[in-house]
Amino acid sequence: MIVETKIVGRRTPFERRPTPLPDGPQTLRSLLGHLVQQEVSAYHERQDSVGMLRVLTERDISGGAATGRISVAPQERGGTVTVEDATQNALRAYRDGLYYVFVDDKQIESLNEPLALRPDSTLLLLRLTALAGG
Repeated sequence: MIVETKIVGRRTPFERRPTPLPDGPQTLRSLLGHLVQQEVSAYHERQDSVGMLRVLTERDISGGAATGRISVAPQERGGTVTVEDATQNALRAYRDGLYYVFVDDKQIESLNEPLALRPDSTLLLLRLTALAGG
């Protein structure tokens, strides 16, 4: 499955990333939990590398230059993040309407809606931004 993320109102392009399909039948709630777990694991891996000497490769530099930001691992460790807290935040943000979810161009409107995911499915997470003054 391909996961795309986009923030409405920003000129930055979609972030597109292949992600393995979770096992078994899925609802939006379980799919978001699966994605959050992957992100928290990646965050912990990045935090584990803090303090190590990190050398940027030519690929890192050219990739960063293409996005307009060349960065190294954070210099200080971030706060503690648990999968449970992060999942609850993601679900609350969805219920509060801070982002929309589309699977293969169909908007998913309920956390308990069954999803028919295929290996070639595209999941779009579209984050909304508040209007100034409103």
